[in-house]
Amino acid sequence: MNERGSDVGGREPENKSGSIDFPPMPDSRLTTPAEPNWPLLYGIVLAELVILIVAFYAFTKAFA
Repeated sequence: MNERGSDVGGREPENKSGSIDFPPMPDSRLTTPAEPNWPLLYGIVLAELVILIVAFYAFTKAFA
């Protein structure tokens, strides 16, 4: 029992603010997505652009 009398449910608060501290549940933690590999991603985009430029250049030379 504390200075206020009996707590609801007969439980004593575990900290001075009057609230009960419960440990976090294992499933309640959110995981962050993995950070992408930026150099690899930029390399793929650059390679695609080079392929497109070469393909359009060849198309223009063949049908112009």
